[in-house]
Amino acid sequence: MNFALLDQAVQYTFLNSKYGKQGAKTRNLKNVKRGVAADSLAKVGNALAHLQGDELGAATLIQKQGISLARD
Repeated sequence: MNFALLDQAVQYTFLNSKYGKQGAKTRNLKNVKRGVAADSLAKVGNALAHLQGDELGAATLIQKQGISLARD
């Protein structure tokens, strides 16, 4: 059995006191290109954080993979 990449997204966590008690807000961006470099995702996250006046706390690549079911 093998995995087949169906979709991937990136979740950014932005830090700022304006986001209440926890001071964090997450944003998910869908349709991330296959084979994208981690440093490219980090650059995008840092750019978004800068535009919002936030600090980038974390970036997580989320992958959705299908499992091929072998039948005899």
